[in-house]
Amino acid sequence: MKRGDVYLVDFGKSKDSFSFGKRRPVIIYQTDKLNYAVAEEIYDYFLVIPLSTRSDILTDEFRVKIAPKDALDQPSYAVVNSLCFLHKDSFYQKLTHITEEEEAEIQRALVNVFDLG
Repeated sequence: MKRGDVYLVDFGKSKDSFSFGKRRPVIIYQTDKLNYAVAEEIYDYFLVIPLSTRSDILTDEFRVKIAPKDALDQPSYAVVNSLCFLHKDSFYQKLTHITEEEEAEIQRALVNVFDLG
């Protein structure tokens, strides 16, 4: 599992309007050093960016369109302002890997999310 991989994960049941709930795709977005630590069972969590099939006029500046490819069968949006950690047991199936251009767009969105500009 590497940075930029898109996996199907189980978020469990939605508890409130801020919880994603259900199964949905995410992008692994932590350094591969931490991904190695997960593989070696030193660490149990992945930092991820959830994907949604919906755009959102309020948060579009923090969303990056991800094109369908491989097992990701529909256009999706990386919801960059909803970074979260998920336990390694939540991951089911690798769907695809984002392109270099998509990763560059995500990095630009992260600058906006954290007001680093």
